[in-house]
Amino acid sequence: MYETLPYIFIILTSIIIVLYTYIRIKYGFWFLQPVFHVYDFWYMFAPPGIINHELPKENRYTNFKNIETIVYKEISHIKLQKFVNFININYLQNKDNVFSPTIKNVAPYFTGHNDISFVSFYTEKELVTDLKKGTIVEDARVVGAMTSRPIHVFINKGDKESYFDAYYVDYLCVDKNYRKKGIAPQIIQTHHYNQSHINKKISVSLFKREDELTGIVPLCVYSTYGFSMEKWHKPLELHAMYKLLEINEQNYHFLVDFMKATSRQFEIIINTEHSNIIELIKTKNIFVYVLMEHDSNSIKCAYFYRKSCVFYEKGLEILSCFASINGFEDSYAKDNDNHIFIQGFKISFWKTAEKNYFGFAVIENISHNNLIIENICMKTAPVVVSPTAYFFYNFAYHSFKHNKVLVIN
Repeated sequence: MYETLPYIFIILTSIIIVLYTYIRIKYGFWFLQPVFHVYDFWYMFAPPGIINHELPKENRYTNFKNIETIVYKEISHIKLQKFVNFININYLQNKDNVFSPTIKNVAPYFTGHNDISFVSFYTEKELVTDLKKGTIVEDARVVGAMTSRPIHVFINKGDKESYFDAYYVDYLCVDKNYRKKGIAPQIIQTHHYNQSHINKKISVSLFKREDELTGIVPLCVYSTYGFSMEKWHKPLELHAMYKLLEINEQNYHFLVDFMKATSRQFEIIINTEHSNIIELIKTKNIFVYVLMEHDSNSIKCAYFYRKSCVFYEKGLEILSCFASINGFEDSYAKDNDNHIFIQGFKISFWKTAEKNYFGFAVIENISHNNLIIENICMKTAPVVVSPTAYFFYNFAYHSFKHNKVLVIN
């Protein structure tokens, strides 16, 4: 038996080396990042929360020559317009979808925060002709970009509550002609380095992905459903004891009180400053409705919609329901209450779509949207079902069920 031990040791060592090499090659950049990898078995038993408490160091992915990170408040109008033009051409573009935001659809997401936001540009020098002077001048061509804005994270699972701030990563994008050249990893690494060194108070980021997770344990994984509204009809009105109210700057405090009262229905809540949400509502980038009892004015449900700036086939703009809250007591056990909750969605969605010319519905299967999706699928088959996930960067925690996650940002 003892004679075989060296051979067993050699075989086990070889297996470990092969697995290590395979994982390193398969996941590349993400193998080196402070994330919850699927092979981090010890995190599954005792997730540490923040993974790396020290400031990030320079490595082979940091690129200070081509990448500039700017505090959003300091960005010039010209650079902001250049950023918007860039994402119009390169972000979320395929044969079915056209993403067409203006500055009015981008800037409000970075307004009203109590902490700083960031924009990173990856540029390369190019020679262009100055048409006015007829001379050749050097210009910086944008070939990649990424933004981050502050969010609040509240974990309400188990015995201990946890509250911390993080950054929500958005608009990570590379020029179509420069993809598969390792630019995206450089943008992520350099942006995180600059962001962490400028604002040492926040060390965690949150990503949202709609494809493969590259070996990362997600915060939450779910499906996003797309429905054609072509055969939908105006829904019946609510029972006389209920009414719908569209949230605005003046009545926003009602929504805040309701969200506080129903917070225990979720195990993790991710949101942003109230002043930021109000700005998004004022600029019609998000729309919020609440369902109330007519006599008591007590709020029972809330529905959150986003102007996507994405146009589906035939030029129909997508209206996305990104969250909902069913506040009826023990709502999952009461079919009648669920019916009222779903009817409130149908009417508020119809009102929003009709008033703002939306023609295609997208519903994320997160928060209490599962009840809505199940009901719609009984009569309308989804046109598209897309896997979606959130995952933390520099923070490890167990995954949450999709109906226990509320994200408002």
